[in-house]
Amino acid sequence: MPNERKTIEVDGERLTYELCRSARAKKISIRIHPGPEEGGRVVLTVPHRASVRRGERFLSEHAGWVLGQAKRLAGQETMLSRTSVREYRKRRAEALHFVRQKVEQWNTVYGFTYDRVTVRDQKTRWGSCSKRGNLSFSWKLLLLPEQMADYIVVHELCHLKEFNHSSRFWNLVTQAIPEARHIAKELRKS
Repeated sequence: MPNERKTIEVDGERLTYELCRSARAKKISIRIHPGPEEGGRVVLTVPHRASVRRGERFLSEHAGWVLGQAKRLAGQETMLSRTSVREYRKRRAEALHFVRQKVEQWNTVYGFTYDRVTVRDQKTRWGSCSKRGNLSFSWKLLLLPEQMADYIVVHELCHLKEFNHSSRFWNLVTQAIPEARHIAKELRKS
């Protein structure tokens, strides 16, 4: 059964969300998925044993955070999805060469061991690191200002050592990119 679309008003703003009733969910949760529409896509998951009313109360209590995150992710999706599949195919080899050079350049600072480096036409992420040591990046790093591309590469490299976002992780990142947190904020705004 498809999710039911609903709207509530919070602090004078309308918040549209999808209600998902789940037999497997253990608690009420809110997920915000990037999307081209204003505010992204908000999904409220409510376990079958909980009432919809309780779920909506939970959503209202967290509405400020939800609205902020949804708007941020809506902008992120727009930036990541601006280009066509045809352009990806045309520039994939160039992007892979660019990303591999960046990984090699920044790994001279760290000396980490990694497995594969790939580029994809990712819609929601700039990069990722698997527990097996595979690094994957959006080919659209080519389109970013250099310092943002550098930050994303360093961010994913540092996940090879710290598979989290702890203070140890951020200390590793700032060894190479002292202004990392500022760049991360700018990247979220773009």
